[in-house]
Amino acid sequence: MSYTGPPNQPYQPGPPPANDSNTLSIVGIVLGAVAFIFCPPGFGIAGMVCGFVAKSKQERLAPVAIGVSVAGLVIGMLLGFLVFSGMYGA
Repeated sequence: MSYTGPPNQPYQPGPPPANDSNTLSIVGIVLGAVAFIFCPPGFGIAGMVCGFVAKSKQERLAPVAIGVSVAGLVIGMLLGFLVFSGMYGA
């Protein structure tokens, strides 16, 4: 009787670990916060892009970055509309 060794089992890697770096998420949060006051379309969309890229890299704060950026875009646009309609009486 001969010993054949352990059965061949293919290596199955586990899921990739969550990224400990939150750099893109933080950049997205800052851009979204700036979008409340300055140029909501530019900063809000840039913040959302950073948030979605951070989400693809599985950063922990990515949903917060996306949420703040969307809120900055929407609320900044509404504030801009209210301010300019009040200034020009439209």
